[in-house]
Amino acid sequence: MASTAKSSSTNANGEQDTSSPSVLRYGIVGCGSVCQVKSGPAFYKCSNSSLVAVMRRDIAKAKDYAERHGVEAFYGKAADLISDDSVDAVYVATPPGGHRVGIARMVAGAQKPCYMEKPLGRDGKEAQEICSIFQEAGVSLYCAYYRRCMPKFVQAKSLCSSRIGKITGVTVTLHQSRHNQKDKSHWHYAKEISGGGLFLDVGCHMLDLVEFFVGKIENPTGRAFLSINDQRVEDNVRGFWDHTLIEPDSGACRRIGGSCVFNFTSGGPRRDELEIVGTLGTLTISCFDDQPVQLKLDGGETIIVQHGDHPDTVQEPMIQLVTQDILARIKGAERDNTNTGASSRAADEAHLDPNVFLCRGESAVRT
Repeated sequence: MASTAKSSSTNANGEQDTSSPSVLRYGIVGCGSVCQVKSGPAFYKCSNSSLVAVMRRDIAKAKDYAERHGVEAFYGKAADLISDDSVDAVYVATPPGGHRVGIARMVAGAQKPCYMEKPLGRDGKEAQEICSIFQEAGVSLYCAYYRRCMPKFVQAKSLCSSRIGKITGVTVTLHQSRHNQKDKSHWHYAKEISGGGLFLDVGCHMLDLVEFFVGKIENPTGRAFLSINDQRVEDNVRGFWDHTLIEPDSGACRRIGGSCVFNFTSGGPRRDELEIVGTLGTLTISCFDDQPVQLKLDGGETIIVQHGDHPDTVQEPMIQLVTQDILARIKGAERDNTNTGASSRAADEAHLDPNVFLCRGESAVRT
């Protein structure tokens, strides 16, 4: 371990603020590759947030991360970081099979809010167990479905609500060749760690966006296939589900269907499409490719919607919103990002409502 970290955050002028009582001090359990750029730096870039401790089983790598990111405390055991009094909230960035349930018990037992990487568990049962641990402890749990807060998908949600009329169906298609590679040493290909290959780690992002744009997935059914003999986990998934939509004017309910195709052994053109069909038009959104949102209206007009630049640290808008929500809860204030004083340009410009844009534990179980 290292010396005790001090509470600090970076203000709008890039200066360190060590006096504000509204600084949330984070610790990271599992500071591996995902924490290098995608998530880790956000904890010291966001307003009213600081990164005070990191943990990795290889303590030399934990020390290296701490030194490169200016973090004062580093540990080789999760329990030591979680019990550190200078840590207010914990980001769990281990793979799903990385002792998640045990870590969840420790974090919830310490009464510390938790931001956990997706998917919550290797299957629905394990995800529900993790969610229940936090519910029973009365501790907030957030899941890192960070695409909800990225400018592209914030804009797409607005279009979905305002331009395509009544939604009548949704289709998800993802064709990649990543399961064709010969090197299967990554944890994605180990079922005991990932739970089921790239579908669980990548596909869950697209299914979460379905819930974000359309509403709760109901009555899901599907099949997974091992289409190539040298695979250790299934590489193809087909699925179907329902949505119950409520008409805003009459309150009447109507039902629509959704479907998905995930093929990770595709040798053809890469496909990355989330298609939402409405009575006035169709919205096509890529989840992973940096393509603009495409809106095709019933009259034949096609509108290409350019989105704002994504931050280099892609989880930053989500982590800012999580920080705001936790601080609001600590203060006993309303969960309104304008009341916490912990806003960033990314959150302010989008006027993100935590109740809409955050993926909490109970909703993350469904995806």
